[in-house]
Order: sequence, then structure tokens, then C-alpha cells
Amino acid sequence: MDDYTAQPEEAPPPRPNFLNRLWMVFVQPGRLFEALGKNPAWFPMTLFVAAGMGAVFTLVPPEVWEAQMAAGGLSGADLDDAAAGARIAAPIGTLLAFLVIPLVISVVTYVILVFMRGDNARFKQHLSVISHVGIVGLAGSAVHLPLWIRTASFETTLSIGTFFPFLSDGFLFAFLTQLQLFYLWMGVAAGIGLAALDPQRSAGSTVAIMLVIQVILGLACAGCATAFSPSF
Repeated sequence: MDDYTAQPEEAPPPRPNFLNRLWMVFVQPGRLFEALGKNPAWFPMTLFVAAGMGAVFTLVPPEVWEAQMAAGGLSGADLDDAAAGARIAAPIGTLLAFLVIPLVISVVTYVILVFMRGDNARFKQHLSVISHVGIVGLAGSAVHLPLWIRTASFETTLSIGTFFPFLSDGFLFAFLTQLQLFYLWMGVAAGIGLAALDPQRSAGSTVAIMLVIQVILGLACAGCATAFSPSF
């Protein structure tokens, strides 16, 4: 008779609680993501970030929406109707979008780092890292909100281009504007987190990959802007 007795699975180590994870993303990302690698969690943080992003857009005053619609060529009753619709649709659309965005980004990072580079990590671990990095993006939106209100434009952001106001409109300025500071911060945090999932990978190389992805996207967006905008 077989004396083998199945051993119960060892319970994963406890992860930092939700409130602690909110600030650890900023000040202790390595420690946070090492813990989440052993005991990943993603949906509560994804929902929190998505709800927060939607809430930011509910705070945008009507005159900003009207300015955006006017910049698109609307006027009169059409402008009022479009601005009123945007005030309702933008928060809802933003909330729904940010429930999906972490999944999309996690697929991209999983393909690049696991399938292509050969990292030893599970998809849920990637999703856990990306969902928590979203807290940095939420903080960025909160910081940008006063800038949007003051300038009545959603194009006003803190970016590398902010430090080069003397550049004329063109591809270079458009590219530097695409490199938003909070997005770069997110790339660094994501690199630290994804590297923590596989002890054989260094944070430096993974951060570099995440930043290169942002640079490529920035080049593509700047190319589209210069190709289709009549102001360039």
C-alpha cells in the first residue's frame, strides 16, 4: 500500500495591506513588488485606479469642456450639447478604459519579457505589477488637473518638453511632449516590479526595456501629430 500522503499546499506569504500598497508604490517599489510576486493581487487596485481616473474627469469644470469642443470647431448649440455630453461620457469612458488598460499592458510586457526574453513569471504577476503602477498614473492625473483647468486644455502636461519651451512646434517638440514625466515614472516603477518577479533579471535592464517602449510609442505619436496636424 502506498504510504504517500499528499501534503497541503503552503499558504502564500501575506502581502502588504491595500493602504500600505498605495504609498509603497512611490517609496518602496522593490519591497512591494517582491511581496506581490509571491502573493499577487490586481483587481482591487485596478478598480481603485479606474474609479480614481474617472473621478478626476468629473472635477473638470464645464468651461474646460466647452473650450475643448470650441477648439474642435463647434459653436452655439452644438458646442453646448457636445460639452454636456463629454462631461458625462468622459468619466464613464475613462473608468471603463482603465479597467482594460492594465490587461492590455500586461499582455505586452508578458510577451516581451516572458515569451521573448525568457523571464520566469506568471501572467497574474505581471498584471499585479502593472495594476499597482497605475497609482503613479492616477497621481499624475491629479497633478495635471489644475493645469488643465488653468489652461483649459488637456494637452497641458508635465513632460520632457516642458523643459524646452523655446523649441518651435515640430517633430522634436511633439516627441519630447509625449515623454510625460509621470509616464516615465510609471515605466521605471514597472521595470523594478517586473524584474523583481525573476531573481535572475536586473532592474536596470528591465527598466531600460520599459523606457524604450515608451520612446517608441512617443516617436509614433509624434510622427502622427506632425503628419496630420495643420499647425506643423
